[in-house]
Amino acid sequence: MSFQLPRKRTILFWHRWLGITSALFLVSLAITGLALNHTEFLKLDKITIKNRWLLQSYGMAGGADISAYSIHDAAKIAHLDGQLFYNTQTLGAGSLPLGIIEGDPITVIVTAEALLYLTSSGELVETVDTNQLPFNTLSAVGYSPDGRPILMTDTGNFAADADWLKFEPFSNSYSIDPLNKVTLSPSEKNALLDAFQGGGVSLYRVLLDLHSGRLFGWGGRTLMDLTAVAILILITSGIAGWLRKSRNQKTPLTR
Repeated sequence: MSFQLPRKRTILFWHRWLGITSALFLVSLAITGLALNHTEFLKLDKITIKNRWLLQSYGMAGGADISAYSIHDAAKIAHLDGQLFYNTQTLGAGSLPLGIIEGDPITVIVTAEALLYLTSSGELVETVDTNQLPFNTLSAVGYSPDGRPILMTDTGNFAADADWLKFEPFSNSYSIDPLNKVTLSPSEKNALLDAFQGGGVSLYRVLLDLHSGRLFGWGGRTLMDLTAVAILILITSGIAGWLRKSRNQKTPLTR
């Protein structure tokens, strides 16, 4: 009797505190589960959130590392968090521009790993990766004395033809003109961020990630996993206690 009583108290103690702790997460699971079950009625996928902390959690905040370069007065190329933009139009993933060759009918954006061909209005025609070219990595863009663009690469210098379809080795002199880096106005920066963020994060996605714990990274997922384990322990210990109590009540008293 002296052994079983402390053991019973210990089990009750842990049972109580597991219940209280897991109840906090169960409330979150219940509320988010109910909301997600009525997504269409609540229009959760139509509501967007642009809270800065949430955007940072989803890697959509940006803004601190915008680099912008002028093509002409009405057009700029911007680089933000691994994405390239023509004004506010997304061109796709890419590194910082090494050179911008404005031409007719195409303008070429040169990065370390690709050439991006644009129309005069900034529409992306084609992205040519370096695995389709006679070199692997670009390092700079220069110009020959007669104005031809020269590409500096890991396998030497190359000159492109007028259509940017053929590349021939180039060994003559050239000069390098730095890109015209510009500072975006507040309105231009906000427009670029809106394009980058895509209007924000949908409430449906936030609730779904809150429900699973993914909103808080590996820590949140771990807590939800521990909550699930705690619930299983509570259910198991509760049933075991009920069965033990039922057996004790059926056991006849002996003198």
